[in-house]
Amino acid sequence: MMDVPDSIIVTLGAVADKIVGRTAIQKLIYFEKVLCLVDANYRPHYYGPYSSEVTGTIQELAALGFVEEKMETRETTGYSVSDDWKRYCYKLTNDGSDFLAAVKNEDSKSCDNISEIVRICGRRSKFNPQILSWAAKVHYIASHEDKAMEFKEIIYNAKEFRWNLTEDNIKIAVDLLNDLRLIKDHD
Repeated sequence: MMDVPDSIIVTLGAVADKIVGRTAIQKLIYFEKVLCLVDANYRPHYYGPYSSEVTGTIQELAALGFVEEKMETRETTGYSVSDDWKRYCYKLTNDGSDFLAAVKNEDSKSCDNISEIVRICGRRSKFNPQILSWAAKVHYIASHEDKAMEFKEIIYNAKEFRWNLTEDNIKIAVDLLNDLRLIKDHD
């Protein structure tokens, strides 16, 4: 099983350009954790399962020069959003690419498995943080119930975590979870 720094490097290396948003990285690593590829702890949070370890490690990797963290604001994007809006974009630096090569050399099978998860999530969601968040929430709820659930049950259980899911959100999430082979059955 890979550690969090290695999994973040491999995840970013599997993306053609950059990952937009901290939420997207959190959810990709969550799916990797669920598939027993990375050792990370997650707990329920506003945007779904969240790991403070993943957040801290991303910051450390950026401080060490392996990951470039770029903050986008209303001014830098020209988007019509609130004055205090911001989001973060992440990609590997040259040193991060060297780190990735070392990790691939050490554990190519896990790297290939993580790359496949990233490929599926990219194809199905285009790394949209909302879609990834819906899928992680649905998986979290369903895995804790350990049974096939109807959409209404998922919506009801989501309220326990203050998560607002609609049937349309769940349908999109289920498609992604099916592609990742993370659910057995759904209604």
